[in-house]
Amino acid sequence: MSDRFADLSPFIAIIWITFVIAVSVLYRRRAGKPVFPQVPEDALFAEHWASGMFASNCLLVAITPNSISVVPRFPFNLMFLPEIYRLERIIPTASVSAVWRIKGIVGNNVAFTYGPDQRTLRLRLSKPDKFMETLRPLVPPTASWRVS
Repeated sequence: MSDRFADLSPFIAIIWITFVIAVSVLYRRRAGKPVFPQVPEDALFAEHWASGMFASNCLLVAITPNSISVVPRFPFNLMFLPEIYRLERIIPTASVSAVWRIKGIVGNNVAFTYGPDQRTLRLRLSKPDKFMETLRPLVPPTASWRVS
């Protein structure tokens, strides 16, 4: 009996993974979240392969007149990864209170603080200057800016 199960275990694993992917696609559709994220039509800035949080080179970052959108690209948005690691965020630009640029060995990072609980999000972008230039007129005038 155990030899029989050992022979079937790869198939059981494939069926389980397929099931979890299918459920995550259904969840995304019911929640109104795209399976294949696109740049918003009114985007002022977009970067397709950004990094941040627990995601390396798989985030779509966009700035619209009202928000900063950070979403994982397909297939990194499947299997409930965005929900587990909080990779998907739509941040109102009006809630940004501080923006700073961090130059380092691993690349140019941009970080900003937002929301009433002052959460911080750090992103590694290929065009950090363009990101900051686009964001500056959209955030409240009381927001602080710095380069470190």
